[in-house]
Amino acid sequence: MTTPAPHIDRDRLAAARAWAEERYHACDVCAERCLVNRHAGELGVCGLPVDARVYKEYLHLGEEARLVPSHTIYLSGCNFRCAFCSDDAQVRAPLAHGVNVPPAALARRIAERRAQGARNVNFVGGLPDVNVLYILRVLERCPPDTAVVWNTNLWTTPEAIATLTGVVWTWLVDFKFGNDRCAEKLAGARDYLRTITELLPLAAGAGAVLIRHLLMPGHLDCCTRPVLDWLAANLPEIPVNVMTGYHPYRMVSGRGPMARALPAAERELALATLGAQRFADLLIDGTEYRLIGSGSAS
Repeated sequence: MTTPAPHIDRDRLAAARAWAEERYHACDVCAERCLVNRHAGELGVCGLPVDARVYKEYLHLGEEARLVPSHTIYLSGCNFRCAFCSDDAQVRAPLAHGVNVPPAALARRIAERRAQGARNVNFVGGLPDVNVLYILRVLERCPPDTAVVWNTNLWTTPEAIATLTGVVWTWLVDFKFGNDRCAEKLAGARDYLRTITELLPLAAGAGAVLIRHLLMPGHLDCCTRPVLDWLAANLPEIPVNVMTGYHPYRMVSGRGPMARALPAAERELALATLGAQRFADLLIDGTEYRLIGSGSAS
């Protein structure tokens, strides 16, 4: 699949900024649709008012090979509560972590990282979707050829995707769960499967898309197989990155399969599942694995 050249449409950016400013009055910029007035300091699920908090940024060499070096900017706050989140503190108490960075200052930092070799600016967290107004204010101060990567769980809305079309270059999407029960139990997300399967095709029409799926211990049959089956049937041309580096983080003191790293046997079973699928562009841990018709793994 050909990736379009990065370009921020200035008219679309201005319209997106105006949209976000308005929606924050009764916030519905993500799938939670909390309807709180963030301009007045009211807090919804993400725990954020208007201002964002940056808790780290650096030149990342560990993202997908086709994206690195990537300037990753971590913003506090999220609309999920994943039990295995690596940045749980910044998700659960976003105002207690990071600093308020003026948009102009962050735009200057983006320019510096670009001069150091960054191929894109990668907004992550936390979650960019709940920090959309701040990000748009930053991008207003960046050149139009800035490659914007939106690193998201896609717990968003059709309107948000349409609004960000022409601003976001690549949607880097986590497709985490293959059923609603696991999504609600592990992330607090209801009606997950219907929502994400409706939104993924919209994102695919709004720019380049790269889909990630994290292999979770004990979730091969309930999550990994259904996710890969759906992607192979509905979006076979979209790049898929299957990630094997699960770590329990805050679950490490618990019990059950997710309190440990992914066993080698489960990893091999998952790779065997991949061998039965027909993806045009498949990656394992960010590196190209197998192309249709190649007959081999790499």
